[in-house]
Amino acid sequence: MKQFFSLTDFNLKNKTVAVRVDLNLPYNPETGELTENSRLWKHAETIKELVNKKAKIIVLAHQGRKGKSDFISLEKHAELLEKNLDKKIEFLKYGEGFDEIKKLEFGEVLLLDNVRFYDDEIKDKSIEEHANSRLPKKLAPFIDYFVLDAFSVAHRSQASVVGFAVLKPCIAGPVFELELEKLEEFKEKIKSSKTTFILGGAKPEEPLELIENFVGSRSEILTTGVISLLFLTAEGYNLGKTEEFLREKDYLDNLKRINEMHSKDKIKVPVDLAVERHTRPSGASFLQSKKEGVKRVEISLNELPVEERILDIGKKTLENYEKIISGSDVVCMKGPAGVYENKNFESGTKKLFEILKKHKCTLLGGGNTIDALEKFKIPFNNFGYVSLGGGAFVEFLIGKNLPGIKALKLSFTRFKNGR
Repeated sequence: MKQFFSLTDFNLKNKTVAVRVDLNLPYNPETGELTENSRLWKHAETIKELVNKKAKIIVLAHQGRKGKSDFISLEKHAELLEKNLDKKIEFLKYGEGFDEIKKLEFGEVLLLDNVRFYDDEIKDKSIEEHANSRLPKKLAPFIDYFVLDAFSVAHRSQASVVGFAVLKPCIAGPVFELELEKLEEFKEKIKSSKTTFILGGAKPEEPLELIENFVGSRSEILTTGVISLLFLTAEGYNLGKTEEFLREKDYLDNLKRINEMHSKDKIKVPVDLAVERHTRPSGASFLQSKKEGVKRVEISLNELPVEERILDIGKKTLENYEKIISGSDVVCMKGPAGVYENKNFESGTKKLFEILKKHKCTLLGGGNTIDALEKFKIPFNNFGYVSLGGGAFVEFLIGKNLPGIKALKLSFTRFKNGR
């Protein structure tokens, strides 16, 4: 039974359409440069489709979070959209009036500034309350329809995601619909199949949610990245300098949660790890620091603790994990295995991608996973499906109700008889 609107449900010619996309791009604060990624390219295709329908298009997006170095204006994003659409993109700075929308011709595109510049954008409110947040309330009189194309923000009850649901007919965009369709398929496969989860990345919260949800099932859990370091700590290993890093980030606060988990025998940890070791040429004095080199050194667990940071998993761990993966019906990977940005520590993540390319049923997701694939120039079609979502990807798989989906359903119920 139909639950929300699609683009094909409306004739958008000569209509004004707001479209929420995800242009949250990797940003280098030292150079001020943004890096293009698949989210940008996929959403550009949706905008192009709306242009071809002769609609007037208002693009909504965010970049970073308040207080972070990547919390910046979207002026440069407009330039990237221009490049990908081969079309002039108008840009409206935060604080400028929405009357500029009236000056647009049909088939033209206007990008609004960072939606998170609005103080009430991320406030914890219901869908109905967010209809009174500043952005939806100000923008709604200027538009006919709202399109939610960014599944990756659907787990956020934020003004630019859910606030239009009771104000205007809200439509699921093509990127959103494909994500939902594919993740629904994999969700069913995971329920009925022997599944292996490969969980890593730099933050433990989302991997922990997946582990808590699936550890009691037929699933195997293979840990990498920060989550593997926490499980090793929980097993009593002293990680040395790495433990200081975990403490500084407050990640050790998760140990109680880990120790209370059941079926921990299904959670696999690395048997060897890679560290960054500084070396000096033979015979060089300590003062000859300029001659020092840095290399990857793999250590076994019985060599812990070490004074170097642990930055990747080792070869023996990859061999063990490959055997488990080969016996799985479905494999789901979330997060890189190590600090893939550093050439010395990219091999764990790279090798896992190579192993997964051979498997018949694979699901990958998460922002850093996508960034790693793009860094290594590995095509997404080498895998079953690569989700553009991070938190939304996790919350959907574990069965949470996503506010973005709820908002689309609510809008469909409210406006289906008035089309």
